[in-house]
Amino acid sequence: MIPTDTFAAAEFLVRHMYRPIELGNGQTYFAIAETALPIEGDSWFWTDDNAKVLEFLSRPELWHRFPRQTAEILRFVRAMCRGPLIFRRVSPPRLERLEKQGAISSYRHSLMNIKYDLTRGAIIAGLRFHDERNSDHLLLTGNRVEFTYRRRRFRLSVEPAISDIDAKQDGHTLRLRHSGDLHFKSRWKPIRLGRITYSYTIDARSMFIDVEVTLEIEPGVQATDVVLTIGHDQPGRMYYRTIVTDITRPAKPLFRAGIHGRRLHNVAGASYYLIRQPHISGDCFAIHSMSRDPERLSEIETVVRRLGWLGRTVARYSFPGSQCGARLVVGERKLLTGGGFYDRIADYTALMRGAVSVMSTEDAVLDLSTSYDYGSKINAFAKCFAVCKSGDAITDLATGPDELRSLFDFYLDCYFKLFIDLHQKQRNSIFSRDLSFVILGVVTMYRVTNTPEYLRRLAQLCDILLEFEVCFHNVSGNPASGFLMRMNSPRAAYVDCQSAALLALTQAVRYLDNPQLAAAIERGLANYFVETGTVTGGWPYEIDTVSTSMVDRRGKRRTENTFWNFKVGMTLRFLAALRRSPNPSLRSIVARHHERMELFETVLRRQLERSITEREESIEIRTAISAGETNSETQPWVMLGIFGHPWD
Repeated sequence: MIPTDTFAAAEFLVRHMYRPIELGNGQTYFAIAETALPIEGDSWFWTDDNAKVLEFLSRPELWHRFPRQTAEILRFVRAMCRGPLIFRRVSPPRLERLEKQGAISSYRHSLMNIKYDLTRGAIIAGLRFHDERNSDHLLLTGNRVEFTYRRRRFRLSVEPAISDIDAKQDGHTLRLRHSGDLHFKSRWKPIRLGRITYSYTIDARSMFIDVEVTLEIEPGVQATDVVLTIGHDQPGRMYYRTIVTDITRPAKPLFRAGIHGRRLHNVAGASYYLIRQPHISGDCFAIHSMSRDPERLSEIETVVRRLGWLGRTVARYSFPGSQCGARLVVGERKLLTGGGFYDRIADYTALMRGAVSVMSTEDAVLDLSTSYDYGSKINAFAKCFAVCKSGDAITDLATGPDELRSLFDFYLDCYFKLFIDLHQKQRNSIFSRDLSFVILGVVTMYRVTNTPEYLRRLAQLCDILLEFEVCFHNVSGNPASGFLMRMNSPRAAYVDCQSAALLALTQAVRYLDNPQLAAAIERGLANYFVETGTVTGGWPYEIDTVSTSMVDRRGKRRTENTFWNFKVGMTLRFLAALRRSPNPSLRSIVARHHERMELFETVLRRQLERSITEREESIEIRTAISAGETNSETQPWVMLGIFGHPWD
């Protein structure tokens, strides 16, 4: 049965998903875990989802019922914000050995998958998820030692010389090592250059991977001008393309892969370099490297095997002059991120040095990728500000209305600088659902403060959101439209993006005299239809659901549906906002489409009824009819879909 108030669903969040998380420096925070029970042993805390829960709990009746929990979740969300960066998630430390697959050994790190074949000198790492996003993002291999002996230049590959390997776990720390003797021939005489060792340190309490290279040169061998390397190969289909350093301007990177070939790039003076995918957005993967010995970092070698994609990247460390009998050591610290503001080199170098974060200590591990829904925090700060300002909340908080407004203004400014100002140059950087949350937050702030600057920005944001609209004719031949996830994403109207965009435009129409908004809302509404399909999740069954479609440039129609209940929540919230709008243009849309809207709401609410589990004095809204539990995104979004927010 659909709940008639907000308390039971909020009670479930507080009783079963609200728990402490240590963020280092002796600081204990409380937040909503992804699920009530660990998924494959993981308890992850997503910043995006906690912002969505915060928006839900900021409803006045819930803030009065759960004042401490609401304040603590707000405190957690704030703690995950560092300057313009909003970190994605946090996890308790975890490091478990998995079953060996052939020659490949594996460990499950808190937020990464670690694999290695030390006999081949290969170390593989990838950010870890519970879905299809799992992949290999870093492959360390392809190293060599270069030197001059008797005026002849030698290049010795490291991997064929490996003769000794070791892997040890000590609590939260995994140490990997491979070593071998390097030999060469001079005037047909075999000579032992020395012993080369590569060591890798991975800690469950950190996302950093430390690499150290040691070459112990044989006494009496007159080797000069030695070069040690740390090599990166292209893992799978990552398609890295661009390299930036802390001595190059982001607008003019050190290297952008083009035609085939091998090239050397002078990086003298650099201490940090970044290997990333071509676009910059919340889902763009990158490898950050901070040199431990920047005075030795002299060159970066690039190899392009396929047009436009990096095949290999090798950092070269130079030891000029005679190195006879010397012990040469260099090292790097590496970090994987799955989204970021990679033009902001100074922010990432500070993170890598540990000068900013007091959270990357021994208590938990932070995924330093940027959050997917940057706007969800902006919207949550706006809702909390509105409720506090109205006097409807318990305000004995460390964060009062003035500070909440400052937080909103700061991150709204960041959003404009990091996304809006770059939109025309980097068309794939904006995520339409994220933009919709920003619009919702700005609507709330303008409603509360009547500040003209908010209205100006609201108009600008809505104009950009309209650029995501793709117009076509629906199956009945009537004008319809769908909203893209990103400007360059596949031609599909994902229901959460579609409904979020239409919700944002619906709320904005109250304050903007722009007939394009109402026209887009009516076209978008015409894109919904009821579809019967077969679902195989858990057991096969038929489901009537609400779907959207989009027609691509070749006339092919692609359909998306509301199988997942978080999409149901967003769609119900849009339909309810449209129905309640006082705007005459929108009221006429409702009059023309009220029967279809009632049908959609009936189908969606029936889907929710089949997804509800009663737990003690609370209710759990599962992620889908066939799912076994809810998660930290579904529960708040469905409830906001049913009840909305009084400060929308």
